[in-house]
Amino acid sequence: MGIVSTSYQVIVAGQDVTSRFEPRLLSIKITRAADNAADECSIELADPYGDIVLPQDRAPVMININGDQAFMGFVSDVDYSFSKGDGRRMSVGASSVDLGSKVKEPFLKHKDDASLADVASEFGGRAGLQVSVAGSIKSIQRPYWLAQNESFMSWGQRIANEVGASFKIIGNRCYMVAINEGISVSGQTLTPIAVTYGVNLISGNIAPIISRPKFKNVEISYFDVKKGQRMKVDVPTGVDDVSSALRTVITASDEAQAKQQATTQGKKSDREKGGGSVTILGNVFAEPEALCNLSGIRPGIDGSYRIASVEHSLTKAAGFETTLNLKQPSGGAGVDTRGTRPSGSPAGPSPQIAPPAP
Repeated sequence: MGIVSTSYQVIVAGQDVTSRFEPRLLSIKITRAADNAADECSIELADPYGDIVLPQDRAPVMININGDQAFMGFVSDVDYSFSKGDGRRMSVGASSVDLGSKVKEPFLKHKDDASLADVASEFGGRAGLQVSVAGSIKSIQRPYWLAQNESFMSWGQRIANEVGASFKIIGNRCYMVAINEGISVSGQTLTPIAVTYGVNLISGNIAPIISRPKFKNVEISYFDVKKGQRMKVDVPTGVDDVSSALRTVITASDEAQAKQQATTQGKKSDREKGGGSVTILGNVFAEPEALCNLSGIRPGIDGSYRIASVEHSLTKAAGFETTLNLKQPSGGAGVDTRGTRPSGSPAGPSPQIAPPAP
């Protein structure tokens, strides 16, 4: 297959360097994850004569694959390796976050009686970012928000973990989007990715059932000032095939926050009840939080999964491939309702995994 069969473009500091990279390019890897504030890119180049000019720190980087933008960010690090076996190689790392900007500058600030959208916009503005909040988290209201000597990047990741959101910074834009709702960082509905055995599936490993992270309901406590006593809220997770409850040590400031945090823990429980990964023919449109619909593998594995992270890989050996890290099985995944062996299968009784007879 090879890189030559895939159209790609590398732009560094506004200059198209694709033709200069082509003879030296070993790989391009792009990683995008729902639980990581930054998209990351690594470009590995052979440098046998030591003549590749080092890129400038924080230089803008853009990667296009098959005519579509796959990454936009800034040079964040350069790593150089050399050995008798592999020769001399340069690896250029890039991040969607400008790590020399105010996003990593600690600050102390609070805001009273505000929505998440309002406080994120104000705090992000201090770091020079335009902030968008989308999904069910947009209207979350709290009596008190605090950034306590932490950077906006750290604050955003902490709050996203509390409210069940994906937090992403790309250039001077920042996005906070509710997880498990199938919307992109820009708030648009994501297109599901179809993965079919014998068509675009290369390899995979799926665990459609993982029991340990599952809970039927979540309990979180808070102190009711008017009643002068500690209260608790109990929120169902939507996972009905277990009976255990998650009683956390997390405490909330009031009933509304307790319910919201319990809902977040429920989302995480549902998300972690199964998962795995698949590698497919390269698809630049695959995004975290979109659904991945598996088909053609077998009952119990086929179904829908939530994409947690995406890694695009462009190499001379394998060409353009995309690996999807999957969670939250649904749509038949994890359930095998067959009672008899399908027609055309070898003769004999259908194998069953069941508890021994009493």
